[in-house]
Amino acid sequence: MSYILVVDDDADHRELIRLVMGPAYRGMPVRLAGSGEDALRVIEREGVPRLALVDVEMPGLDGEGTVKRIREQDEARALPIVMLSTSDDADDIRACLQAGANSYVRKPMALSEWGRTIGAVADYWLLMDSSSKLRADVH
Repeated sequence: MSYILVVDDDADHRELIRLVMGPAYRGMPVRLAGSGEDALRVIEREGVPRLALVDVEMPGLDGEGTVKRIREQDEARALPIVMLSTSDDADDIRACLQAGANSYVRKPMALSEWGRTIGAVADYWLLMDSSSKLRADVH
């Protein structure tokens, strides 16, 4: 079953994303993980998600490390992974993209922007994923 994985150690940010996306987004369940380790367990249990939104700064296995571990799995090589962070530090961005993330998005500062930002990011990557599957089916 396709699902969206949200990984963030900040309970308030997880709750905001859950409120924006609901228990399902575009017909796909949304699974929440509070750490990189939890995210890997979800993937082990439920398979590779259709989209992963991963926080950068987390204790233990941070976002960069989480991406590297996910990318070690052959079936997850094409998984769209979007990093979410309050930081716009160029070194953070570079490290996450080098680890294998597809995109890096700064978390909104204003509460009113969360819905628009998270929705736009999810819609873009889900559309891109569907589009690439359609192209693969045609060939």
